[in-house]
Amino acid sequence: MVVERITELAEKTVEIAIKLGASQAQVTTFLLDDALTRYANSQIHQNVASKNGGMIIKVILPDKRIGTLRANTLEESEIEGLVRKTIGIAKSARPDENFKSLPEPEPWTPLENAFINETAACTPEYRAEKVKEAIEIAHSKSSIVKAVAGYFSTKAIYFAVANSLGVSAYAKLTTASMKTTVISESEGSEGFGTAEKYTRNVKEINPTLLAEDAAEKSIKSVKPVKLQPGDYEVVLSPLAVGTILSYLGYMGFSAVPYQNGSSFVKYFLDKQIFDEKLTVKDDARDPKTFYMTPIDGEGVPKKLKFLIKNGTVSEESICYDSLRAGKENKKSTGHSIPPITRWFYDIPMPFNMVMEPGDSTIEEMIEETKRGIFVTYFHYVNPVEPTKAILTGLTRDGTFLIENGEITKPIVNMRFTDSMLSALKDIPLIGKNQEIVEETTVPPIKLNKLRFVGISAY
Repeated sequence: MVVERITELAEKTVEIAIKLGASQAQVTTFLLDDALTRYANSQIHQNVASKNGGMIIKVILPDKRIGTLRANTLEESEIEGLVRKTIGIAKSARPDENFKSLPEPEPWTPLENAFINETAACTPEYRAEKVKEAIEIAHSKSSIVKAVAGYFSTKAIYFAVANSLGVSAYAKLTTASMKTTVISESEGSEGFGTAEKYTRNVKEINPTLLAEDAAEKSIKSVKPVKLQPGDYEVVLSPLAVGTILSYLGYMGFSAVPYQNGSSFVKYFLDKQIFDEKLTVKDDARDPKTFYMTPIDGEGVPKKLKFLIKNGTVSEESICYDSLRAGKENKKSTGHSIPPITRWFYDIPMPFNMVMEPGDSTIEEMIEETKRGIFVTYFHYVNPVEPTKAILTGLTRDGTFLIENGEITKPIVNMRFTDSMLSALKDIPLIGKNQEIVEETTVPPIKLNKLRFVGISAY
């Protein structure tokens, strides 16, 4: 088995690091089996697959100098050389007095339902057939549909963690995702619509539903009107809500911004800063989450953690790995990011955020809106002032005016700039259906106010 092999390799590498002079050592081994089918202009233009294996070695010397090395190899013959190189990196570093210790071993339980065999074994032919289905469905909706684009991705992820204190744990999971963007054109005016699906089970992706959703928004988006900037009621799709929640996650709930003073949580401890209906947890063992894992990147068992509880944040909202926890003489909360993507995140973050649902539907939200904006997707979002949770970004791929409880016309994309402390303070309606949007699982929501400051050129 893959996990047995990479676990054995991690343990062996730790042993070598200790023999070569490290006082503590941690090794994470991983294998990412990634396949991707891309399409544009209503045809497949790329089909790729890769196996990306490697290890992340961390050594701590007796004087608390730390070295870390990531190498894309799983060859035993290279281990000793990599460990020596990591120790050399540590010797050139300054001692980190904040370091207390790597995590002690704790009981953990594998999550077998996180790995779906059908996803791991998905073929390029299967993805191509589903892409073909999406393209044909989109074009069948209207003669003004000009092009269909997007991707279909499947992944099998394996990683193991071992350290010199006795930690030895592993995880395996699968992910599948599909995005469909439809472009329509009528009398020189283009309209755009998008739909996405994230799941661990590839069989749960329905290209027809995605294409119908994206095509409908695209067709209705042609000939948009310009709306003056200002404060508007908004109805946000799960795609838009997921973007906001993701930014709140790393701006506010990571120990790094909390300790350097840029987290808004630090200035509003034990205060209700959001609507009392807003509750968000981080729970990697919840079947509704995308990256379902039993352990974090340091082998610490994943546990339920509330980030926002009835609109209130507290010290318990902060996510730690062992290094940042050591700064405050605390224990890791299990939020070291494991190597589940090609990119290595070296800060602790919530990666399995789940917003509690309400009892409403998008249709009811629209009906309850006198004059507002329906937002499908936020694009190019960036923090402006993290201590006040101010974000800026653009709407995209389906933005519509709501008048007297009905969507009446498409509008030119707009830029919002607003504090989420203000925007999420009054949430009259929360949807009852949650959708996975990468590291978040969220329902649609209605906000009484979001500030739009400009009109896009596109």
